[in-house]
Amino acid sequence: GEPAVINDELVRLCIYMPPPDDQNDSNKREEAKKEIDFHEIECLLFSFKNILKIDNLRGLDSLVKLQLDNNIIEKIENLGHLVQLEWLDLSFNNIEKIENLETLTRLTDLSLFANRISEVQNLDALTDLNVLSLGQNLIKSVDQLLYLRRFDNLRILNLAHNP
Repeated sequence: GEPAVINDELVRLCIYMPPPDDQNDSNKREEAKKEIDFHEIECLLFSFKNILKIDNLRGLDSLVKLQLDNNIIEKIENLGHLVQLEWLDLSFNNIEKIENLETLTRLTDLSLFANRISEVQNLDALTDLNVLSLGQNLIKSVDQLLYLRRFDNLRILNLAHNP
């Protein structure tokens, strides 16, 4: 089918809110999703939505967790204003280059698993990274790994299944 476009409707659909303590409150949860202000949204799950382009995420200044896994995204873009982000999942896409993440200095978890990335680069600003997943990409050179030595907080690094 046609690639999906991220619009306000899709954003609302993909809002994640913690389950209520009272299981009978799921209606209330759906209502809350319709009414929450974009500035208050902290978590969006766009998994498996056939998204080609990251766009229209304006006004989501409080976003802490963003899942864009299992789409057809080709480029990391239009995320620079999401400066509160701590968790970004871009696994299982068609991304070829790590870029445009410089302003996301709060990121602790970044997954670029299963993309088409051949070079580990442009991560210098992400000094808080704890978890970095680059498995199943096209990273050939071991020199690329020396670059990662500067990340003092890195605890988990996945590089499995690269050439």
